[in-house]
Formats: sequence, structure tokens, C-alpha cells
Amino acid sequence: MKKSLIILFALSLVLTIPNQSNAQAFGGKGSKAFLVGVGFSNYPTFFTENNVGVKGTYNPFGFNVGVQGEFGIHEYVGLGFTAGATFSGSLGSAPGFGNVFASNWSNIGIPLGMIGNFHFLQLIADKTGGSFAEQMDVYAGLALGAGPSFAIPKPGSNVSGDVGVLFIGEVHAGIRYYFNDKLGVFAEVGQGRSSRLQGGLALKF
Repeated sequence: MKKSLIILFALSLVLTIPNQSNAQAFGGKGSKAFLVGVGFSNYPTFFTENNVGVKGTYNPFGFNVGVQGEFGIHEYVGLGFTAGATFSGSLGSAPGFGNVFASNWSNIGIPLGMIGNFHFLQLIADKTGGSFAEQMDVYAGLALGAGPSFAIPKPGSNVSGDVGVLFIGEVHAGIRYYFNDKLGVFAEVGQGRSSRLQGGLALKF
């Protein structure tokens, strides 16, 4: 009887200890992820005909810094936000004007949008019983949004600045790898009406 109680106590103790092998890179419903990255982007940008500064539609290619927050709403689905800043040395080209006209301005944009991701590697791992999604998360999703864009006159150009709007519209794919249950790295590429390549730190809560 005493031996049976000891065995029963030991078994209950084992069952109540968290099983680290069941850890998931994407934590499912209720999970939170925060990404901080740098890279390159190309957001279509429009300046209205208001008789001040630059006019037309541009596609400036530049350096970007960005943050993303994602919140799990389903076992394999997360929704969240994206925000950041883009910096380009030139606005690119404008219809009817070309690069000479656009080269008078540099550009600073602030993209703001919503994201939705489907974490399919976790689904595959669950269906097959594999452990390959414990540290690695592979996903695909959509991003939509907009934000202000500022045309900054270059020194000596003798032109006026202007404020326009940039647009976010992309499908993207990404990968995250976590070194432990909190900290990892990520890489993400998006393509569509806008395009983006980014990588950096991934935090999980």
C-alpha cells in the first residue's frame, strides 16, 4: 500500500510538471509576438495636385525600420499591426517627369497597417506529430494599410516640400526561429502593390 502511494505520488508529480517537448514556436490562441526589424521597402506613394512641392505617384526604394505585434486568435492564426519608418535618398520616378524631377526630393514614410498570418508549419507538425515546430515557425499572410509620406527637398534644389500618402498592400511569407521560449530571430519578405524585405529580433510572450 505504501509503495502504491509512492508510485501514485511520483506519477502525479510527473504529470503536473510542464512538458517542454510540447512547446510551440507559435503559441496559438492567446499568444503574443513582437518583432523588431530592419531591411528594405518599396511603398507606392502619392502626392496630390495642391500646387505645393512634389506631385504625382512614386515608388521610392529605401531603407526601413519596423515593428510588428501579432496576437493569436486561433490555434494557427494571428492578427496584429505593423508600423515603422522608411528612408529613401530619392522619390524614384514620376509619370511624365522621370528621375530628374524626382531626384530633387528625398523621402520619409511612416507605414501603418494591419497584418494577418496563418502559421502552417504548426498545423503540419500537429497533423504529423512532428517536433519540428517547437523552435521554428513558418507562416504566410497579408498586410494592408497606409500612412503619411514626406517629400524633403534636397539642399540646393530650390523646391518646396510636400506631404503625401503611402500604401501597404502585400502578401508575405516569413520564418521565425526561437533560441528559447522568449527570444528569437525572424526574416520576412512581402510582395504585391508594395514590397518589403526585413529581418531582426522576435520576442514571444
